[in-house]
Amino acid sequence: MQFDTRQVIYGIDLLGTASFAFSGAIRAIDRRPDFVGMLILAGATAVGGSVLRDVILSRGVVFLHDWHYPLVILFSVVATCLFPTALCKQEHCFMYFDALGLGAFSAITASAAWESPGMNPLSVLFVATFTSCAGSVIRDLLIQKPSLVLANELYVTPVVIGAAALMVVRTMGFDQQVGLVAAALVATSIRIVAIHWNWRLPRIRHAPYRQGRAAGSE
Repeated sequence: MQFDTRQVIYGIDLLGTASFAFSGAIRAIDRRPDFVGMLILAGATAVGGSVLRDVILSRGVVFLHDWHYPLVILFSVVATCLFPTALCKQEHCFMYFDALGLGAFSAITASAAWESPGMNPLSVLFVATFTSCAGSVIRDLLIQKPSLVLANELYVTPVVIGAAALMVVRTMGFDQQVGLVAAALVATSIRIVAIHWNWRLPRIRHAPYRQGRAAGSE
């Protein structure tokens, strides 16, 4: 059964929007916000990266022209308000929603960048990584929590590997649908496995900085 590529892209984009909206709403629960506050945070998380993506790639901002996107965000917030306990039974619940959103947005962005004329592989990796992480950074800044991007988390690496998988698949001659699915599955799977098994990149170790003269330099 052959699916229209535009429908596949649209479906993945909506999935990413819903996942990031849920992650934003769940992340804010312990702040005890009202409905409007939760809606603002979920919306900023869900569309922050996609708006930045469309601006960088000189495309029309999809969120402003399709009512399904704000409707998906609204549904996510309503569901979180109605069933907060069910959605937050596990400590890492929001992180799994975030992983789905991360994989979906990285796939969409990498595919759009790959199709843009004049884009080289490094540019594709940069745009996919920068815009896919933007929503979560905005979310964490708004609620003043440590950002997953800067924490000792395997967060950015799955996006890079997913975007690289898309470029490899497309270079091998497969169509856009296969590239999208490959990128989304690779990025999401790596992130979920990293959450489950607590995978982290090695920390950079350095000697603590000391002000003043070093001992024995007088």
